[in-house]
Amino acid sequence: MSYLLKVYYLFLLTFSLLCLCLEIVKVRWEISQEFENQEFLKVSNNKLKEINIRLKTEHYHLNSPARIERHAKEELGMIEINYKNIITYEE
Repeated sequence: MSYLLKVYYLFLLTFSLLCLCLEIVKVRWEISQEFENQEFLKVSNNKLKEINIRLKTEHYHLNSPARIERHAKEELGMIEINYKNIITYEE
């Protein structure tokens, strides 16, 4: 092999090594970004779970029978009707 061919191979190998190193740096940076995104999504998910729990609690409170009954009596002026069954015995 001639000297010029050896230099060419050396240059080619050096260039390919440089390209691979740059690719490794790029992939590591993308992985670190994905970990940051994952942490952000975990925090957002926890906040949404807390909001969901508060909304469910409010929903159950607003639709509770005792609250509806109190609203009907106090604000709408309704009264509770008690039916009395009168049983008469015939002789």
